[in-house]
Amino acid sequence: MKRMIFAIIALFVLLIDEPSLAQQRTREVKWVNPEITEMEGLNHCILKSNSLACDVGYVVWTPDGYAQNPEKRYPVLYFLHGLGGNETSDAASFAGRVSAAIKDGLLPPLICVFPNGGVQWYQGEVEKMIIDELLPAIDRDYRTLAKAQSRALTGFSMGGYGSVCLSVMHPELFCAAGSLGGRLRASEQLTAATAKAMPVWKKNNFGFFFVNGDNDRPDEFKDFAAGLSRNGIDNRVMVLPDTGHDLGKYFNESSGEMFKLLKAHIETD
Repeated sequence: MKRMIFAIIALFVLLIDEPSLAQQRTREVKWVNPEITEMEGLNHCILKSNSLACDVGYVVWTPDGYAQNPEKRYPVLYFLHGLGGNETSDAASFAGRVSAAIKDGLLPPLICVFPNGGVQWYQGEVEKMIIDELLPAIDRDYRTLAKAQSRALTGFSMGGYGSVCLSVMHPELFCAAGSLGGRLRASEQLTAATAKAMPVWKKNNFGFFFVNGDNDRPDEFKDFAAGLSRNGIDNRVMVLPDTGHDLGKYFNESSGEMFKLLKAHIETD
């Protein structure tokens, strides 16, 4: 009886905390947003998506030397935006930080990709678009190291959840994931998939980075990280003082540490 009550309470919390997928689909989403900040290596592209039955925009940043080294192949880092954002929202600012990190040796030279995730928390049709359509398109159109050990994810808020969720549901496709101000929306499906993913993560030397502010669900990933540690999966949890749901502060105070962890798990050849 107690288990049934707890299950009902948990379901109720999820229902009042997150709009249903059907409700989210009623929100207007502009799937193509071509206006981007002018920046060397930054380009807006369009994917004809069968999963979403429409054109979907995405942004790609290539590092210095990409055009001058036609034989070189690169790892790929996918950045997932937060709720209310789109493919252009954080592209220039994040690519700028990645560029600086590469110069400082915190990251290897790599390609950054910024999908448009709409408002579906990177599930449903958006998940299919990214996994079944965008990833193959990037590996086809760019000189990538097209393997899990050279493909990582990170994101802010909804995108932080997305990076973790996609890593759980598709552990064979990625080597590391970062979450900036994200949250963990538990479900039976996610719990079951996590158990199946553990041996894959361990085999592939997977790494996780979680950062939340002390005023932004600081214990959100505490239990998840403990489970990772018990199973020998590399992870780091940071809690930033005097921090709310502020992407700029997350970037300023934690991106360097996140890049170090990503670097430790990304293969460059």
